[in-house]
Amino acid sequence: MQLSLKILKILIHLKTYLMRRLISKQISLKKRTGVFGLLLLIGMFISACHKEDEKGYVMDAKQFAISVKQEHLYQNEILARLEKAQGNPALADLANKRRLSSAAYLNDLASFNFLKETDTFNLSESHVFSLANADKKLGEEHLRTLLTMLIDSDQTLIGLHVKASSNQGVQDERLRLWAREKISSLQDNLDEVQKIKL
Repeated sequence: MQLSLKILKILIHLKTYLMRRLISKQISLKKRTGVFGLLLLIGMFISACHKEDEKGYVMDAKQFAISVKQEHLYQNEILARLEKAQGNPALADLANKRRLSSAAYLNDLASFNFLKETDTFNLSESHVFSLANADKKLGEEHLRTLLTMLIDSDQTLIGLHVKASSNQGVQDERLRLWAREKISSLQDNLDEVQKIKL
């Protein structure tokens, strides 16, 4: 299941990257047909993700909870670094808003009693590696890297919620509906970060 989740994340990032390039017209007209075909194949693969457990659901509820909690912890680490940027009120405002929304999100998630056992987790190795690499950079390059990491993390969270909320997502119907309801606010978070100018 972990391998297919990683493949799904990679495909979502690839699809987003290609869409950005298409929108910004960085891909020549001749290559656009091929890119559209590739996007179609990626979309078909994502929607056709096979069922992986014996009950027919592609995502374990506890693994979903741990994954989103790890992603929120990672985002808090990114926000702490962004907040240290002097003279940029937009970044300080973003960090404050995100901390409040993250706390409210995690509080909502805690209302699912069967997920109580998911409170023991750490940052993933890839998160630790990304933060360490970002910390090697200075000034605006450091801030741009952190914002890119935050955008990628937002996209990962959206992907997790899309997968969990599908008919074959998580087994618990209440959690599926909850995950579906959260997608719009997660998309709002992503849109807000993408509008920040340095």
